Amino acid sequence: MTIMWVLQRGFKTLLITSTALLVSCSSLGPSTIERDRMDYGLSLNTSIKQQLLGNIVRLRYMEAPVFVDVASVINQYSLSGSVDAGLGFNSGSNTANLGAGGRWEDRPTITYSPISGKKFSESLLTPISPESLFALVQSGWPPELMFRLTVAQINGVAGANPPQQAAPGFRETLSVWTRLREARILALRRSNNHNERARIVLYVNDVELDDQTREDLSFLQETLGLRKGAKEFTLTYGLISSDPDSLVVLTLSILDMMVDLAQMVDVPQQHIDEGRTFPTFVDTGLGGPLLQVHSSIDKPEMAYVAIRDRGYWFYIDDRDLMSKRTFGVLQILLSLTDSGDTARGPLLSIGG
Repeated sequence: MTIMWVLQRGFKTLLITSTALLVSCSSLGPSTIERDRMDYGLSLNTSIKQQLLGNIVRLRYMEAPVFVDVASVINQYSLSGSVDAGLGFNSGSNTANLGAGGRWEDRPTITYSPISGKKFSESLLTPISPESLFALVQSGWPPELMFRLTVAQINGVAGANPPQQAAPGFRETLSVWTRLREARILALRRSNNHNERARIVLYVNDVELDDQTREDLSFLQETLGLRKGAKEFTLTYGLISSDPDSLVVLTLSILDMMVDLAQMVDVPQQHIDEGRTFPTFVDTGLGGPLLQVHSSIDKPEMAYVAIRDRGYWFYIDDRDLMSKRTFGVLQILLSLTDSGDTARGPLLSIGG
């Protein structure tokens, strides 16, 4: 077996192997979708939660919220390779050179867009529509959560407004409302006429009512000042009700909700003593606090979401179901905020 035969054999093997490698990578793009989509999705979800929690914490320290949107994510891959081979002969010796090379590039380009402008500010400051709120409740969202989070008062019965506790009848009204909705006694009725207001309807058959339902209906009528015997009540936004056949609801805006929740953030006592922020509001009413955000010097191990600010970690415990549910609902309500194209600030693209 001559040296020449070995070199030729090695050259052929390298050529076949390199060609097969390049061919096998020619369909690289489809194989990255599963990995990239999940990874970017998880990263975006985490950053959205961190941004919302960060804004709530900053409101606790009297700072204005700032929102930055990830406008686009573009990831570019490139793979190139080369194969070099050569043989040389002369009278005194035989020479050969074999070689292969390749280059892999992963270049993500992420575009960030600060969200601002009049339209976005108005959307943050505009109270939630009572009709939209009751439609969400009608579709299955828990009244005790939705009303506590979004309602300041119903027919003059005040909800929790930090640093004040809710009126005694407010929490009980929510429990009664929940039972009546589950019994299919309460419902929202919309009209095809846009000029006509939505109505809350009582589907009551006195013969079929049990004692608990009768008691709940009586409590609701007395607490909210509704006319006994009436089965339809006009739903409207406002402060005070002067009509026993109407349900007047004073709802909160997204910013109102964030400010209220910010009062519940458990900040270090040192920051309160130094006058950096107000004392923490502790909701002692029925059902406990809607949201509990803890603070710690050390990074938490069991965090649903955590951010670092002012030398401390602020976080929601992953085992706190009420806080996680409240935070999730606030995320959904915030995502429904229509900022529009004109509400976006300058774009910033960062290439990897």
